[in-house]
Amino acid sequence: MWSPKTNKGDVPSVYYDNMLRVRNGDVVFSYFKGRIGAIGLITDEAVSSGKPDFGSAGRHWSQDGWEVLVNYEVLDQPVDPRLLLDLYNQTSVSHGPMNDEGKVTLAYLFALNESFGSALLEICGSEIVDHLRAPSIERQADELVIDEHELFADDNLTRTERRQLTLARIGQGLFKARVAELEPACRITGLSLQKHLVASHVKPWRDSSSEERLDGANGLLLSPHVDHLFDRGLLSFRDRGDPLWSVKTPEDVIARWHLTVVQPPRPFRSRQRAYLEYHRDVVFQT
Repeated sequence: MWSPKTNKGDVPSVYYDNMLRVRNGDVVFSYFKGRIGAIGLITDEAVSSGKPDFGSAGRHWSQDGWEVLVNYEVLDQPVDPRLLLDLYNQTSVSHGPMNDEGKVTLAYLFALNESFGSALLEICGSEIVDHLRAPSIERQADELVIDEHELFADDNLTRTERRQLTLARIGQGLFKARVAELEPACRITGLSLQKHLVASHVKPWRDSSSEERLDGANGLLLSPHVDHLFDRGLLSFRDRGDPLWSVKTPEDVIARWHLTVVQPPRPFRSRQRAYLEYHRDVVFQT
């Protein structure tokens, strides 16, 4: 998360000051277009930081602000916080995010009453926080240590970029969210529950530039067993979306994992095709 330190004219803001109140392990609800679409876990406390590139958004904001690192997971089904409006009104706090009719205030980072926050987390899926706190099964400790040294030795990367790249290495955070914008489900199994899918790099991490490592077009959301095959070059995809099986893929694996029944192919976008070509040429086992 990022916010200015003050409003225009150097006027203090309770909402921006909330950035200084968060602590490691705090839960954040991401609200957009009338729904809570993701839950995050604070992974580092606020530090001074220059304004990221938001494009035309926030052009009037100061260049100096607060940065807080958060690990997010997108909800399978967005949640309307007004479902708990009665509880909210009973437990509302000063400078809260809604009025007593459920109208949301346009501001940044609100504090919630603990009772309301807990109830909201329950309907969003409290297991998400456990998942965010648990070590990822995708982590390969030796590789991650090497990657961390490489990333932190690169003076051209900002603190935020290093964190995002580290999360991308294990298929989480910003990278997974960007992949999900292009890939709604596993192309083999059809599973769309993101918490059970792996954000797999098409052009391998080791071969990608920092920019490519965070590019959503360089990823697929795959069921874990499908990711296992894709990562090892035993499976790839043609540009039109149909699977391409390696002659080295054991027939018993395909049969026992029921991979003979696949989802209708979806053509890949032009941005994705260059990465797929690399996967077919370099990773795929012919």
